[in-house]
Amino acid sequence: MTEATIDLTIDWKNGTIKQALARLPDEMNRKAMEALDEGADFMKMMARLLVLVDTGTLRKTIRKEKGAGNIVRVRAGGYFINPKTGKICNYAHWVEMKYPYMRPAYRMTKPYIERLIRQKVVQRA
Repeated sequence: MTEATIDLTIDWKNGTIKQALARLPDEMNRKAMEALDEGADFMKMMARLLVLVDTGTLRKTIRKEKGAGNIVRVRAGGYFINPKTGKICNYAHWVEMKYPYMRPAYRMTKPYIERLIRQKVVQRA
């Protein structure tokens, strides 16, 4: 886990307070992005552990994506061909929501992403 401190040195004798304070927003943004990145890595790892597995295709599609404007996402689906169906894996939503016609999703007791989010929220509270 990364250190949650920001190195901000204020030299009272040389009058660098203004420069140090000017750096503060950039440092805070950098640390916030590090925390988001680390959180997304954890979410990806845990989702891969909790997802219902039949062929392993859905697990392979769980990934972290970085977008413009400091956006970090954990996504699932796409890119991989399911060996049973021969089609691109586009059913992540259905497995999460326990779509009744998907097998073996009907056996899953709890959604994998929602369960993960609830666990993290409870741990932080």
